[in-house]
Amino acid sequence: MIEKIYRNKYMAICDNCGEGQECDSWAEVIDFMNEEGWKKKLIDGEWKHYCPECQEVKEP
Repeated sequence: MIEKIYRNKYMAICDNCGEGQECDSWAEVIDFMNEEGWKKKLIDGEWKHYCPECQEVKEP
């Protein structure tokens, strides 16, 4: 998930393991996720984000 944590800070958080990275903008979060190889999946109408280590884990 991508969560706004402060006025101008965002957090990329893996929806499986909960690990994350703080970024200074929405665009920086997207760049970080793309550069690090994160994957997103649309599950039940909601986007889920997975770090490289958790990409193979399937949601129930």
